[in-house]
Amino acid sequence: MDPKSSDVDTIEPEVMDASCSDLSSSCGKRKAETISPDEGCEEEERDSESDDQGCEEEERNSESDDQVWGFDSFEGSDYESPDEPPEDDEELELRRYTRHYHESQGFKVDKDKLPKYLTYGLRGLDLDAHFFKPNLTGREYMEIMANVAIDKYNQVENKTVTLDHIVRVVVQMSYGIKGYITFMAKESPHGELVEYQAKAERKAWQRNIHPIFCRPAPS
Repeated sequence: MDPKSSDVDTIEPEVMDASCSDLSSSCGKRKAETISPDEGCEEEERDSESDDQGCEEEERNSESDDQVWGFDSFEGSDYESPDEPPEDDEELELRRYTRHYHESQGFKVDKDKLPKYLTYGLRGLDLDAHFFKPNLTGREYMEIMANVAIDKYNQVENKTVTLDHIVRVVVQMSYGIKGYITFMAKESPHGELVEYQAKAERKAWQRNIHPIFCRPAPS
């Protein structure tokens, strides 16, 4: 498979967690990042139906408001803990976890910060484990997602950034897959490696991966 292709029509996720709920209500977030009739006339009618189906397909595959290029839903959204004390240890764990991934704007989630009971939200991806059919590892699929974002970045910014290797990935699995990808890249053919971040998403009903942003990682 071409790692720069955004067309992943033949790739279906093994697991789509449709139980993801908005953590903002329980954790005091300002923006919900976490945690979707004659022979000639009959021919003309068939063509019209085909056009309608094409429009429906295009609509299903078009980007949503939260997939607009350059949109970072974490920007200007610092975590604010609720004034009232947590009701129990689970809520306290959830607040710590939410503050933790806000600090990296979603690009880092340590395993020890992930609540044991949590079945949704942002979590680190095992890059070497099987991830998507047909027989793609997490690393291989995220290389595809990263290259989609890099291609868009190069086009918009008139750059020549190329992917060298994936460093880590945080994913949100809910009605699709959203990847927060940290990677090393070269800004010129003989340039030094520079750390970059990319965010891309493919919702379950979309055929293509949609790039959201690509940028040098903040220091």
